[in-house]
Formats: sequence, C-alpha cells, structure tokens
Amino acid sequence: MENKTIEALKTRRSIRKYTEEKLSPEQIETLVQVALSSPSAKNFQPWHLTVVQDAELIAQWEREIVQYFVDMGDTKTVEWHAKRNNKIFYDAPVVFVISMEPDKGIDVGIMAQSIAVAAKSMDLGSVILGFPRVVFSEEEGEKWQQRLNFPKGHTYGISVAVGHAAEGGRDREIDKSKVSYIG
Repeated sequence: MENKTIEALKTRRSIRKYTEEKLSPEQIETLVQVALSSPSAKNFQPWHLTVVQDAELIAQWEREIVQYFVDMGDTKTVEWHAKRNNKIFYDAPVVFVISMEPDKGIDVGIMAQSIAVAAKSMDLGSVILGFPRVVFSEEEGEKWQQRLNFPKGHTYGISVAVGHAAEGGRDREIDKSKVSYIG
C-alpha cells in the first residue's frame, strides 16, 4: 500500500546525531500546529508545549540529568551517557517539551508521536525522550518547571528533540511474534 503517512511511520527512526543547521521559523510553527492538532481523550488537551531553542539551557538540563544518575550511583546509565558525550538531546537545535496534567501520559505520547512523524515527513530527524523527567523528581524540579514555563499543576510528560539528521538511525526488525490475532 503506497501512502506517505504510512511510509513516514514505517521509516521514522530515533536520530541521535544532528547537523548544526537550525530549523526555520516556518518548520517550528508547522510542528507546533501539528502538536496542537493532536487528539486527546474527550478533547481535554491536558498539555502545554514549550519550544526550547536556547542551547545553553538545553546543555544545563543535560548536565543535571547526567548528574542525577551519577548521584544515584547508576554506573550503567552514566557509562551509556558518557559514550554519547553526555548528550541527552544530541545537539538537536529544538526540543519540544510537553508538560501535562497528572496521569495524562497517553495524550502527551500521542502528541510526541505527532511531532516525530511530522518531522519525518518534513525530512527532519527526531528522538522522543523520557530520560529528562529525572530532574523533575529532585529538589530542582520546581526550578525546571519554572524555567520551562509549565502551567501550575503540570508535570513533565515527554520531550521530542528535532533537527536536521546527521545519521539515518538504526533499522528495526519487525517482530511479528508480538502480535496476536483474534477472530
């Protein structure tokens, strides 16, 4: 079946290396519009989207995420990040941060997928990130909620780093054993 949407869904990969090229204002606005068009349960739209382009703020967030795992003594995760030069957002020029009302993770997951698939259709790369949530569970959580303009009562949901891909990402094998058909 030939279909651009299906092709984008099947070929989208998590990109962990980006060029230095910035996104245009039009590209960013298109991704914002796609994100805000995402469906949600009963159309409650329990999210807030923060578009971060401040490279120093992103770098500071990365340092605090890595420090969290150092402080926890999680050597496996620390070593994993070290192999990637402690780049949580992989030098992507834009990070879409989705905060949410409590227990609305499914809705923000839909929004994240919308951003990622739209980015693919625009010949951009993306990676969906849950790791950044760790700084919100620490003493510094309120500081980060303020820095990222979270509305009162919102918590971190998920982030999507977007940029011009400098790699193709890893291929995935389709595992049909993960499917059951009934009827």
